[in-house]
Amino acid sequence: MSRVSLVVSALIIFAASLYSQSVRDGKWWQGLDKNAKIYFVAGFWNGVTWGDDVLKDALANLQKNGIINQNAADAVFQKWTGYTDIGSTKVGEIVDRIDNLYSDPQNQAIVISDMMTVVVLNIQGLSLSTDVMQQLLQSYRQRR
Repeated sequence: MSRVSLVVSALIIFAASLYSQSVRDGKWWQGLDKNAKIYFVAGFWNGVTWGDDVLKDALANLQKNGIINQNAADAVFQKWTGYTDIGSTKVGEIVDRIDNLYSDPQNQAIVISDMMTVVVLNIQGLSLSTDVMQQLLQSYRQRR
């Protein structure tokens, strides 16, 4: 079996195991090994960047049809990517940040997609010690 086939097979098995878990929170996260966490974060960010490409294409189509102009398209895309900008942060660093946040028992109930939001905001400069970040964490804790 080729190396590519092995990787694809591993990703399919990993995706299937993720799908079978109903709640992806801190307890779920801590049950993953380091490689599974890396694969999950890499897949998550591939989805984010794919979303960037889809939005860019949709905006280009709206421009082509005269629905919006270049300035509006640029403003929408800039706003969109402003929410997802992680600069040069590596997948392993994101995994470490998530591990750190889930090490606090209070954060166990926060679902992984919300935890990703916290991590991105932290990467973008919102300190975990600020009142805003603490309020955000508290609101995520209370969702369940």
